[in-house]
Amino acid sequence: MMRITNGMMMNTTKLNINNNKVSVDRLNTQMSTQKKITKPSDNPLIAIKSLRLSATLTQINQYYGNNIKDANAWMDVTETALTNMKDVFTDAYRLCVNGSTDTLTEEDRQTILTQLKGLSNQLYAEANADYAERTVFSGYKTNSTVSFTNASEAALAKYAITESLDYKKIETYTYYANKLDTPTIAEVNDPANNKWGTPAEEILKRMRLSYGKLSNMSSLSYNYAVDTSSSASNATTNGNVTITTDTTNLTANPPVNPATTQSFQWRTLQKDSAFTYQADSNGQMTGATFEEMNGYTMKIANDGTLSTDNTDLKISARTTTLNGVSTRISTYSDEKGNMVFTTHEMLDGNGDVTGGFIIDAQGNKVSYTCAGGAVSDITDAQGNTINSNMQGGNVIEVRGNDYDGTATPPTGVLMSATANGGAYTVTTNDKNLTTNLQVESMTSQQFEKYLSDLAANPDVVGEKYKDTIIYLPDSGELVIGKNLAQNFTSEYASFEVNYEKNGFAKGETRPEMYFNCTNKSDSSPANWITYTNYDADGNWIAQDINYAISANQDMKINTQIRDVANADCFRDLAELTNIVQETIDAHTTVANIEAMMKSGDYPGKDQQNYLNDCLEKAKKQMSYLDDHLQKVFGSQVSHFEGYLGKVNLAITDLGSRGDQLALAENRMSSQKTTFTELKSNNEDEELSDVTIDYTSAFTAFQASLQAAGKIDDMSLLDYL
Repeated sequence: MMRITNGMMMNTTKLNINNNKVSVDRLNTQMSTQKKITKPSDNPLIAIKSLRLSATLTQINQYYGNNIKDANAWMDVTETALTNMKDVFTDAYRLCVNGSTDTLTEEDRQTILTQLKGLSNQLYAEANADYAERTVFSGYKTNSTVSFTNASEAALAKYAITESLDYKKIETYTYYANKLDTPTIAEVNDPANNKWGTPAEEILKRMRLSYGKLSNMSSLSYNYAVDTSSSASNATTNGNVTITTDTTNLTANPPVNPATTQSFQWRTLQKDSAFTYQADSNGQMTGATFEEMNGYTMKIANDGTLSTDNTDLKISARTTTLNGVSTRISTYSDEKGNMVFTTHEMLDGNGDVTGGFIIDAQGNKVSYTCAGGAVSDITDAQGNTINSNMQGGNVIEVRGNDYDGTATPPTGVLMSATANGGAYTVTTNDKNLTTNLQVESMTSQQFEKYLSDLAANPDVVGEKYKDTIIYLPDSGELVIGKNLAQNFTSEYASFEVNYEKNGFAKGETRPEMYFNCTNKSDSSPANWITYTNYDADGNWIAQDINYAISANQDMKINTQIRDVANADCFRDLAELTNIVQETIDAHTTVANIEAMMKSGDYPGKDQQNYLNDCLEKAKKQMSYLDDHLQKVFGSQVSHFEGYLGKVNLAITDLGSRGDQLALAENRMSSQKTTFTELKSNNEDEELSDVTIDYTSAFTAFQASLQAAGKIDDMSLLDYL
C-alpha cells in the first residue's frame, strides 16, 4: 500500500486550487467579453471558423457598405442629370412644335431665343454632372468634363479629329444668296454705287460636321460596298471600295482648289480573311495587304517583296531552286510555334522578285506576278484577280477569275475600277457609278459669292460644281454637288473626314468624348494625347466602369454621353439659336430701313428710291427667313423626338441596372445578417450560461480553498 503524506496531499490540493482558479479566470473573462475564446489556442476550431467568417463578413461589408452605396450614389447623380436632360429635350421639342405651326411675333422670337440659349447652357451643365469630382458621363475619363468649362483652356485647345458619317447624314438645306443688312449712311448717300443683289433661296445638299470654326481638313474618304465575281462556290465576294481625297493642299499658301489628289482601295470582306489593294490616283499600286483571321497581316510591296508588321512572329527563311526558279521560302510562326504564313518569292538572276504566293494557316492563298519592278496581277483567296496593267498609266481593273482580258469588261463581270485623273468608274452587273470627287474649300465670304453666282447662273455654276464637295470650315459643313449626292445615296456610302480645330468656345464638347482624335494643345508633339474610341472596323469601344457589388458579380454603373446625346443635338440647338437670331436681325433690318425712310434725314429722291429698293429686298429676305425658320423648326421636331427617345432609353437602362443593384443590396443585407449571426454563434457566449458556469467554478474554487485549509491544519496527532 502506498503511503500518502501531508505534502503529497497539499501538492494535489494546490494543483486543484490552481485549476479551479484558472477556470474562474477563464469564465470571468468570458463573462466580461462574452466571447468564447481570447486567443486561437483557446479553441483552434473556433478560431479557424472565426477567421473564415470574419473574412467573408469583411467582404460583404465592402460590397454592402461601400461599393453598393457608392454605385447607388453615382447612379442617383446620373439619373438626376438624365431626367434634367429629358426636360431640356422636351422643352426644345415643344419649342419646335410651336415654332413650326404658329406665326411668331417679335416678342415670341426673342423669348424663343432666350429659351434656346438657356436650354443649351443647361444641356452642357447636365452633361458635366459629377459625383465626388468624377464626371459621370465621360467614360474612363472621369477627371475630364464632357464640355469645356474654362474659356481660356477652350480657346487654346487644338485637336485633330476623325469623324465618321454616312449617307443618312446628307440632308437638304436652304441657303440664302445676297443677304443684306441695314444700309449705312455712306451707302444711302451714294446709291448708284451700292446696289444690293436680290435675296434668293438656294436649296442644296449638305453634311454637317460636329464642329464649326474649323482649320484645315487633311483628307476625306468615302466607302461603299460592292460584290466582285469569284471562283468560289458562292459566286461572289463581298468587298468595299474606298476613295480618299488628300485635302492637305487646300490649306497651302496659296491654296490649291479644288483638291483632286486621290487614292483607291478595294478590300474583300470574307469571313476568315480579307485582302486589301491600294493604288494612287494614276492607278499605280502602292501596296496590298493580306489579313489572316487571327489578326496577323502580310504586305505585298509594289516591287513584289513581302513583309509583316507583326514583330512577334518568328521568321524562318531559306532560298532554294524549285522547277528551275530560285525561290525564297519563308515561314512565319507565332510564339507557340504555330505556322501563320508561308510565303514563296520567285527571284530572277538579279535577285528581283518576279512573283510568288502567300498561304495562311487556313489554306487561303494569295498569288501575284511581278514584271518590270511592279506587281501586275494579284489573285486573292477567293479567286478575284486585280490587274495593275498600266494602260496609259491610269488603269486598274478589279475583275473576276473568268475575265478574258478584253478592253471592255463583258456583261456579268461584277466590278472593274478605272483611275483617270481622279475619276473612278465602278461597274457591276447592276450599276454603273462614276465618281469624280473634288473638294474645294471656301470661306464664308467666298461661299456667299458662290451662292450669288449660283442664283445668277444656276445652270452654269450648278454644272461646274455637280461633282464637287465644298468644304466650309467656318460653319463646319460639306456642301455636296448634285451628282455626288445622288451617287452617295445610291451607294449607301459612308464617309471619314479628318480635320483640325484650333480653338473652342466655352461649352463646346470635347472631341475625345465622341471621336478618334489627337489633342495637340501642347506645343511639343511628344506630349500630344491620342484617343481611340473606335476600332479598325468602326465599332465603338465601350468604356464601362464596373463595380463589384457581390461575390463574382460586377455591374456597369456609368452611362456615356454618346449613349444619351450625340454631337448633333448640341449642334442642332446652336443652329436653331443662330437661325432665330438671323430672323430677328432680318426683322430689325426692315424696321431700321423703315425708320430711316421716315426720319427726314434722307429727303433726296435717289435716297428714298434706294431705301425703298432696300426695303423691298429686306422684306423679301425677312419673308424667306420667317419661312425658313418655320421649316427648320418643323424638321427639328423629328430630331428632338429622336433625342428624347435616346435619353428615355438611357433612363430605362439606368433604371434596370438600378433594380439589379437593389436586388444585390437586399441580398448583401441578408447575407450580412446571416454571416453576422453565424459569427456570433461561433464566437459569442450566452451571458446566462457563462454566469452559471462562473458561479459553479467560483464555488468549487472556494470549496477547494476550505479543503486545503483543513488539510494544512492537520498533524500526526489527528491520526492517533
